[in-house]
Amino acid sequence: MKNRLVSLPNAQHAKQHGFTLIELVVVIIILGVLAAVAAPKFISLKSDAYASSMQGVAAAISSGKTMVYSACVISTSCDETAPAGGGNGSGNSITVEGEVVILAYGYPRHTATGIARMINITDGVDFEITTYNSSGRTGLRIRPDADYDANKCEIRYSQPLAAGEEPLIEVYIDEC
Repeated sequence: MKNRLVSLPNAQHAKQHGFTLIELVVVIIILGVLAAVAAPKFISLKSDAYASSMQGVAAAISSGKTMVYSACVISTSCDETAPAGGGNGSGNSITVEGEVVILAYGYPRHTATGIARMINITDGVDFEITTYNSSGRTGLRIRPDADYDANKCEIRYSQPLAAGEEPLIEVYIDEC
């Protein structure tokens, strides 16, 4: 008995390759639903991360200003009643943790050589540092190095205007 090869019609030989249109539509719908549910959670995480980062900056400013003022009060070479020096001059300063911090009434000035140096941040490295002038008060504005407009996701620091006054720290993180 010989083995005989039986020829089947072409349709029976063909193997199915790929997906049907219905399968593709179902997969696209499932991916769309997952994206609609997951995307807002990831966007919220980014916003929360910036807000947390800015809260950390505010806490660093608060503890840094207190540390500098305390160091100035106990130092014999520092005058906590001296106003800020004119222009960018050093005026009254103190060395804290190896950094010379320029002062205004015993607190760090609202400059790169004042509070920004005290909390060890620089412009363009994770943060954008600019100045502001609002309601007759000037100061330093610190924002994440991201695309944020003024008054959104920022910390403002303004040095005291007179002896015995504390610096003004404003926290705007609701729109991070």
